Amino acid sequence: MYLVISLILLGTGAAIAVLGTRAKRRTLQVLGYLVVLATVTLLAVADFWIEARWFSALGYQARFWREIIIKIITASSAAGLAAALVVVLNLANPNRLFKWAGAALAFVSGGIWGFASWEKVLMFLNRQSTGMKDPIETLGMDTGFYLFSFPFLDALFNLLVLVAVISAGVILASFFVNAENKELDIGEMGISFKEITQKPDYSSVYLTAFFVFLVLAFGKYLDRFRLMFSELGIVTGPGWTDVNIRIPAYNVMIVVLLLGAVLVMLPAIRAIRERSFGEKDELKAYIAYLGGISLITAGIWFTALGLVPGLFQALRVEPNEITFEKPYIKNNIEFTQYGFNLHKTEVRKFPVSEEIFTQKVVDQNRSLFDNIRLWDWRALDAVYNQFQEIRLYYEFRDVDIDRYRYNGDYRQVMVSAREIVVGNLPRENQTFVNRRFKYTHGYGITMTAVNEFTPEGLPDLLIKDIPPVSRFTELEVERPEIYYGELTDSYVVVNSSEKEFDYPRGDKNIYVHYKGTGGVEIRNLWDKFLLGWRFGGTRFFLSAYPDKGSRVMYHRDVAERVMVLAPFLSMDKDPYIVLSEGKLYWILDAYTYSKYFPYSEPYLTKAEENLPGISREDRYTKTGAYLDRINYLRNSVKVVVDAYNGDTDLYVFDEDDAVIKVWDSIFPGLLKKKEQMPEALRRHIRYPAGMLLAQGLVYTKYHMTDPEVFYNQEDLWVRATEKYYNRVQNVEPYYIMWKPPGSGEIEFTLILPFTPKNRQVLIGWIAGMCDGENYGRFLAYKFPKEKRVLGTQQVETKIDQDRTLSGQLTLWDQRGSSVIRGNVLAIPIEDKILYVEPIYLRAETAAYPELRLVVLMQNDKLAYGKTFSQALERLIKDEKPGDIIPEPVKTPGGISLRELSRRADTAFTEYLDHMAEEDFRSAAQALEELKENLKAIRQRTSGGKNDGKVKKNEQTAE
Repeated sequence: MYLVISLILLGTGAAIAVLGTRAKRRTLQVLGYLVVLATVTLLAVADFWIEARWFSALGYQARFWREIIIKIITASSAAGLAAALVVVLNLANPNRLFKWAGAALAFVSGGIWGFASWEKVLMFLNRQSTGMKDPIETLGMDTGFYLFSFPFLDALFNLLVLVAVISAGVILASFFVNAENKELDIGEMGISFKEITQKPDYSSVYLTAFFVFLVLAFGKYLDRFRLMFSELGIVTGPGWTDVNIRIPAYNVMIVVLLLGAVLVMLPAIRAIRERSFGEKDELKAYIAYLGGISLITAGIWFTALGLVPGLFQALRVEPNEITFEKPYIKNNIEFTQYGFNLHKTEVRKFPVSEEIFTQKVVDQNRSLFDNIRLWDWRALDAVYNQFQEIRLYYEFRDVDIDRYRYNGDYRQVMVSAREIVVGNLPRENQTFVNRRFKYTHGYGITMTAVNEFTPEGLPDLLIKDIPPVSRFTELEVERPEIYYGELTDSYVVVNSSEKEFDYPRGDKNIYVHYKGTGGVEIRNLWDKFLLGWRFGGTRFFLSAYPDKGSRVMYHRDVAERVMVLAPFLSMDKDPYIVLSEGKLYWILDAYTYSKYFPYSEPYLTKAEENLPGISREDRYTKTGAYLDRINYLRNSVKVVVDAYNGDTDLYVFDEDDAVIKVWDSIFPGLLKKKEQMPEALRRHIRYPAGMLLAQGLVYTKYHMTDPEVFYNQEDLWVRATEKYYNRVQNVEPYYIMWKPPGSGEIEFTLILPFTPKNRQVLIGWIAGMCDGENYGRFLAYKFPKEKRVLGTQQVETKIDQDRTLSGQLTLWDQRGSSVIRGNVLAIPIEDKILYVEPIYLRAETAAYPELRLVVLMQNDKLAYGKTFSQALERLIKDEKPGDIIPEPVKTPGGISLRELSRRADTAFTEYLDHMAEEDFRSAAQALEELKENLKAIRQRTSGGKNDGKVKKNEQTAE
């Protein structure tokens, strides 16, 4: 319908215009043009109006119009500037068609530039000082210049280059046409050539050449500051050659280019005196003159900026590199640490006591031991999907880790939102009515403590089922509907005449009418018509369900929602659901960033040599592509989105961030102070894993503050590794409950352990604090280098080397089940490190895992049990691990079949080892032992004297 209406209106307008032209009736002509213009305008304005309504519904109408006005001003200003420059440069060009065509091209190009560069223009106009200067005396600029002014000046340089190219193109094109003393002309019969009746004027050549030299001089002026991001040396930023040779060379080139600009205008002065602008011989002589100046300039350029710095670098600096570059390495370390907020790092020593845990230590830290996470989020997600999705149209996006106070305790929990995905319905049920009017929202959350299990190895849920059932009053969910979430990527219409599906109850469904304020209200038929243009087309407009008072919800994906409101922010990859005072909210972490912080090493730069411990592919998936090339990063903003109404609030949590200060001045009223966030929600903010990972990967190199140590990369760290889901991977940042030294209370903390490069022992760990006044603190703990502290991968190796444990895991893997090894958590408790690894078992016929073992390790002591308490008791008492399942009844010979199998396996391993060492005598002995054990196994399983009893005992063991 909309397409037909559009075509009818356009066709009608065109027909009226043609009719008016033929009848020579100007009124009809104008009317036809107005109909066409009105139709095009309506189509263009419809989307604009819909977005304006959305901003208005959220209470950000002023912010919307401010951006629109700014874009119009910057686009029109840039377009006018570009067009005016082309006109001025070609003022004397005799070919009017090319001159004005060039001006039109410059106008369009400038408009596009202005529209695309509005953020840089605004940041320049609202720039602020950071109070920190770059360390190069010859430049001495405030770092705010690089963050806010330089990006604009760099973009402006690109616009001026574009103007110069367009102007030169106009001149070359006009020369080509004027070669035969003809010019293009637009007459009543169309475009044609006509003889040039006036003497040609070539003064545009002088002006364009003058302009080009000025633009190049401006570019060299900016290149001096661009050295702050140079990656030509051993570190990012200017080195000795840059400071002492290249910057003076740039200054020389600026003078040379300005002198060249003067020289290319001298013939113009003489031409004015002699009135010889149109002489072709004069033009040829000038082109030769211009070519000579250009060659001389190019020669100086090559010598000053290429040859001389290269010789100094190769012959003077590189043979004595550390001596020359030491102060510049120090600059790079200082500014990179500041760029990634590592200058606030609190570095401490962790003594690592070798004493084993005692019951007294456990009693003193009971709250810590009660909050050790045994559920791996992927394993828990599979359980949630199996038991708590309830219906096929529900889906859990992921599992988030948070903390809550309930039943008098402060507990770490894992929570997931039950969102609706209509695409999971059978194809025949995915109708327009179902997708847009009926299945509009998800319902409730599922929550479990991180360490609580049923006897069957499943999570003991704190919140479960539909409607939500909570074990404690503090966790009651009063408003479970989820209209805005991570999976809500399409529009819906609520409060319509069609009842919405709310939740299933047995064989029946419960329906509801939306009572909130979310979405854009349909006030009249015109609203419905325009909303139908974007959402649903004819079906939407002709449907009887949406009526006056109905509300259309769009931009429901919480990350997309924030990006529409604040496109200058980058979003963390992990929004998390929060239950606060009975209502559900989403909290998102948002970043400010820049690629223009001086002397700072860019993130994701020279492959893995600069930031070891993670592949380039993993960097994108784990931290986000927005980090590519950035060298300044702050987690300045926390965003709260109401899951029911969609209300979106942005709170500033880093008031020292210069970038967020600038944006706050650009869009006043958009950002709120952190004190304005409700206290109940502030208790759930956390240090984002994406931020800690980015900082950690930079810290692996930039914890070295001594320039000589940094130069030699003597103390390079990498992320610890673990065996996760039966494959080796890097450890991801993980949340724990931790009691900082000197603190009597446990705190929610994000940590990440590291090892030295090419080694597996732990060297240290970093932590991001999440609670109360400690929020945002970045701690770095270093272990004594004279002590061996087990790494997470070494814990995995210890498990593999334990014959009882590895034998049982192998046995499980061969009996129609899969063994899933969860994350290895290294948890600091007082001055000790406790390693925890949960092990799950998933039957081939089941889609979910069950917890079957908990493995603990401290120093070299390994213990495991069916529960955490059992494993901890064995660790404290230093007991032998014992068996995981009951031993089979012994055969009369006193040796079980399992023991014989173990002996055979050991003998075979020894045989292979001796053969590799060419110890053939020992290999023969091991082979003989292997034969004896295999013979005993064969006798007991194939009709021996006690065969019946053996088989009966084996069945009993099974």
